Amino acid sequence: MQVKAKAQKGLSYSYSVTVPASALEAQMETELQSYGKRAKIPGFRPGKIPMSVLKQRFAKDVMGEVLQRSVNKASRDVIEENKLRPAMAPEVKITEFKEGGDLQFDMELEVIPEVPKIAYEKFTVDEYTCEVPETKVTESLERLAQTRRHLHKEEGEAKIGSVVKIDFVGKIDGEAFSGGSAKGHMLELGAGQFIPGFEEQLVGAKPGDEVAVKVDFPADYHSAALAGKPAVFDVTVHEVHRIHVPEVNEKLADAFGFEDLQALKKAVATQMAEELARAARDRSKKQLFDLLDEKASFDVPSRMVKAEFDTIWKQIEEARARGDKSLAEASEADLRKEYEKIAERRVRLGIILSEIGRAEKLEITREEISAAVMQQARAFPGQEEKIFEFYRKNPHQVDELRGPILEEKAVDWILSQVKRTEKKLSMEELLAAEEEDSAESKKTKKSSKKK
Repeated sequence: MQVKAKAQKGLSYSYSVTVPASALEAQMETELQSYGKRAKIPGFRPGKIPMSVLKQRFAKDVMGEVLQRSVNKASRDVIEENKLRPAMAPEVKITEFKEGGDLQFDMELEVIPEVPKIAYEKFTVDEYTCEVPETKVTESLERLAQTRRHLHKEEGEAKIGSVVKIDFVGKIDGEAFSGGSAKGHMLELGAGQFIPGFEEQLVGAKPGDEVAVKVDFPADYHSAALAGKPAVFDVTVHEVHRIHVPEVNEKLADAFGFEDLQALKKAVATQMAEELARAARDRSKKQLFDLLDEKASFDVPSRMVKAEFDTIWKQIEEARARGDKSLAEASEADLRKEYEKIAERRVRLGIILSEIGRAEKLEITREEISAAVMQQARAFPGQEEKIFEFYRKNPHQVDELRGPILEEKAVDWILSQVKRTEKKLSMEELLAAEEEDSAESKKTKKSSKKK
């Protein structure tokens, strides 16, 4: 194999590679012999077919495989001999090949840059702390009680907060319109489920009443055929129900599988504390990433940035197609410029964290992978077994979980090197900050990516 370095600029390398015809012929014979062991040709026993016959019958089929394997092997050899660390798979272009002759191809690649030494000990990152207020625990328990609410049928008049079982037919100019009818619909009065003015006109109705509800569809109603038009709904009230929300007491705790109310309170408080701890860490992590973005300056592979940008831009286009108003104000040129910067930042941070993992020999245990799979399963209540089965049948997908785990380990390592200053926040302050950060990053949110 002959290798000629064509150019080297920054992180980009290009080579011209020649694989001699003799090497191709040797690979061809190896592949043909493998074919010959299983081929069935009249007049020959498997494994005893002459090479001349194999070439005549299978040479064209085998040639593509031989060229692909030869290019792959030669590319790997060039990378190893030159001690390169490719950022992505090399780009290869065959420049010359004729049957029986040498194979020539050009190979271009970008390498992982050397990350400059970063003085982490000079960084100062806030360590946020937050206590769970008792009032918030109480509010959470009340929300839990709401999930167990149920209906009691009544004979009296419907009030705001009542649930009525109704049939209705909507008409415009005396003609029923599509999608404006239903039978046995359960409607909570005052919940704002129907267009303005509808629910209020059923207050005072009793089982068996028939009510003509007159309303105007809003001018911005999603259906242009109905927007702004007056309508009459012929409503028949069949039942009136009162919503019963259970009290927060020992009985409620038992319904959720806890020994007593105190145990339920403790579980709720613990969960809230864990959520706040995650929010506090995310806040510190963002501050750390901002510092890294500010202090660490080095070139990054353009192909990695493009791949990252393409992923982000696909999400932007999907959001715009859904009518995301936050993206409508900026021009496409401005959006592209903004997200190209974001893509470059993400790649640079990813390289820093990956290099820390390599330098510090950070390892991912089987237990951590199992915990990550469990976390994925918990995100789909009732479908846990399907998630486990998916990962059992697709072990390569498990590798996708390694990237986020390694990132968190690298972040932990950096945080162990920097100066930390404790900063107490109220629950409202922390969550408001989290919401602000989320709004800032939602446009680039995506599935975890393995670096």
